[in-house]
Amino acid sequence: MKKGFQITAVVLALVLLGGILAFSIVTMLSVRAMAQEQAEALERLEELEQQDTDDTDYEEHASSEDDVVIAGEYTIRSTTAISDAYLTGDSSQLSSRDKETLDMASEILDEIITDGMTPYEKELAVYEWMVTHLAYDSGALVIIPETDEDSDNPYGVLKYHNAVCVGYATTFRLFMQMLEIPCKVVHNSELFHTWDLVELDGHWYHVDVYSDVGETGHAYFNLPDGVRLQQQTWDTDFFPAADALDFNYCWQNRRSVDSVYDVPAALRQAMDDGLDAFALSFPLEITESDAALARQMLYALDNALMNNYAEDLPHAIREQNWMTDDDGAYCVLISFDRSSGDPYEPDTPDPEALEKADAALQDAFGDLFDVTMEEGYEPPYYYGDYDYAVDDGGVITWGEARG
Repeated sequence: MKKGFQITAVVLALVLLGGILAFSIVTMLSVRAMAQEQAEALERLEELEQQDTDDTDYEEHASSEDDVVIAGEYTIRSTTAISDAYLTGDSSQLSSRDKETLDMASEILDEIITDGMTPYEKELAVYEWMVTHLAYDSGALVIIPETDEDSDNPYGVLKYHNAVCVGYATTFRLFMQMLEIPCKVVHNSELFHTWDLVELDGHWYHVDVYSDVGETGHAYFNLPDGVRLQQQTWDTDFFPAADALDFNYCWQNRRSVDSVYDVPAALRQAMDDGLDAFALSFPLEITESDAALARQMLYALDNALMNNYAEDLPHAIREQNWMTDDDGAYCVLISFDRSSGDPYEPDTPDPEALEKADAALQDAFGDLFDVTMEEGYEPPYYYGDYDYAVDDGGVITWGEARG
């Protein structure tokens, strides 16, 4: 019996007990109402017990990779049919939708993968393509998915560049399968988030593309369990352990310091070198108070970066994740935010273009009313707060603003 059910059962039992104790001191008019309330409580108790008996979703999901429902509506589905078609060159058994997915994915790999790349370099190329290209398909040229079903699979991700975490996780896995790099889609214990596990040189690493899309710093790229467990929980008995740092992006750019007082200089040097992620490794004899002081330095610098603009420096420290390395020494994985501008803000036309557009409007409508181009005007293509529908021809029909 689950803990949640046990608590509910105890509460309901107390309700019944309270009703029995009160029975002797209430009027006859209250007896009928109490009896009805007790009967309803018993009925609810039976329903919960039956629900507890029938509810096997968690047990099934805890030991499964595919066919798991996330957030109650998004399903993790296998993509091996598409990757097998890519590897064999035979797509005759694919549906038209899967063939289109295969074509889109193949075109991207042809663009970013070159001969002689290592598996890690291939993985990094796919990751960086996803977190940059998928984040910038926005603004006036955004394409709205035809249905919600398009947001949890590679077809929706590659065609519309607009998806939930399930879509990004399954798309990354599809790319890895096409490149013959072992990869699994992981879901958290609460069934509201998904990411990937990828195997490189016999070791597994956590990769969360969704959390890095539109950001900088490789904060969620090739993490070990020690860091990921600070962020999420999952079935560690079913999914393989991620127990290495070798291919973590921060670790590959690591710097060592002799003492905690060398942290500021190491941070400044990493920034001046243009790094967006690196690791600081401390001596084995670092104390808890030293570690606390280093954390305080990082928080102070983060606050200063966010409140002061410095050219060519990051805007913030995006993540700092503490752990111990293979030798038992303290280390911190640091990623910076170097975002420049808002990717969702469209480019403003130059003054000459605005003047020509203004003249065109006046020529067409000047006899009816005055139409003036305003540089700061917000066009209605932003659809996040409005209901809309898309017909077969791709035409958007706008509805009421959402409250």
